[in-house]
Amino acid sequence: MWQSKPALVLLLLAVSTAATVGKPLLTKVTKGVASTALYTAPLSAGRPLVLDLSAPAITTPCSGQTTTVTLSANSTDGSNPLSPVSFAATATCAAAPSGAVGVAGLARSSASFPAQVASTQKVANSFALCLPSGGVGAAIFGGGPFFLAPPADRPAITTLLSDGVPLRQPFSGNPGYFVSATNGIAIGGTRVAVSGSGALVVGLSTTIPYAQLRSDVYRPFITAFDRAMGSSAKVAAVAPFELCYDSSKLSPTLSGYSVPQVDVMLEGGTNFTVVGGNSMAQVNSGTACFAFVQAGGGTGGAAPAVVIGGFQMENKLVVLDNDKKMLSFTPYLPARGFSCSNFNFTRAG
Repeated sequence: MWQSKPALVLLLLAVSTAATVGKPLLTKVTKGVASTALYTAPLSAGRPLVLDLSAPAITTPCSGQTTTVTLSANSTDGSNPLSPVSFAATATCAAAPSGAVGVAGLARSSASFPAQVASTQKVANSFALCLPSGGVGAAIFGGGPFFLAPPADRPAITTLLSDGVPLRQPFSGNPGYFVSATNGIAIGGTRVAVSGSGALVVGLSTTIPYAQLRSDVYRPFITAFDRAMGSSAKVAAVAPFELCYDSSKLSPTLSGYSVPQVDVMLEGGTNFTVVGGNSMAQVNSGTACFAFVQAGGGTGGAAPAVVIGGFQMENKLVVLDNDKKMLSFTPYLPARGFSCSNFNFTRAG
């Protein structure tokens, strides 16, 4: 009898642990109109909340400072929705963005949507965004695999993820997500010469449509791309972009237009690579523009050197693991023959 007690205790612990572990939550992601290009998820009784990587809390219009809201999504095995899940969450009172009923703040905060999912569902404080360029993308909160279909035998796209890149501490009071580009930025394999020394701070944003570069980084960056592209296809600029091209003279590929790729060379040797599909915005039927813009404000360390916008993250799986304090991401998925709109939202069973 004495010898059986440890085994019994271990068995009870295992059963108790298994009972407290939940399943990740899945939601659809939709891209808004071009003027705002905000990404929303139907988390509030089917009504949209804006997904904001920089916002520290869930927000909704209300009186007072905070309120309790009921949010809903679907549990998932990473392949399909399994069953509806509703849970109570704490929200901060604030005006809602146009076209939405509130904000699902995704930043590094205990009041954020991922943190509240983790605490209520007993899952990891980690989430995966697959932002669509059109149609419907997907987001999974709580870790686990992430499959796109068809075909049914395709491995999880989480197998394509890069090595993890360490997240920096919050930058200038912003609770969003920042990493270090320790080796700077390259265009077409050639490093861009930027004044100053040291690593560049790189942020991620789902609420700015296109990547923004601080002025001291933007000018040499744009000059380098202009030089690499040449002038044979160049046409008049279309705001807000500086470099635009006759798209009939650009070669289409699975990775988008064949243009010099941009590599943001991150800490640990991982590159966030931007190919034509994420760098060239089709502004009209005959014109595509280099989708990087100059940020407002001054130069120097008061602002991030680069903020990667939603367009640059579309059709990549981007995983932000708050437990491990790591960022990882896949290559541009259309180059592999599929996109973020390929998630199978048919309920399993």
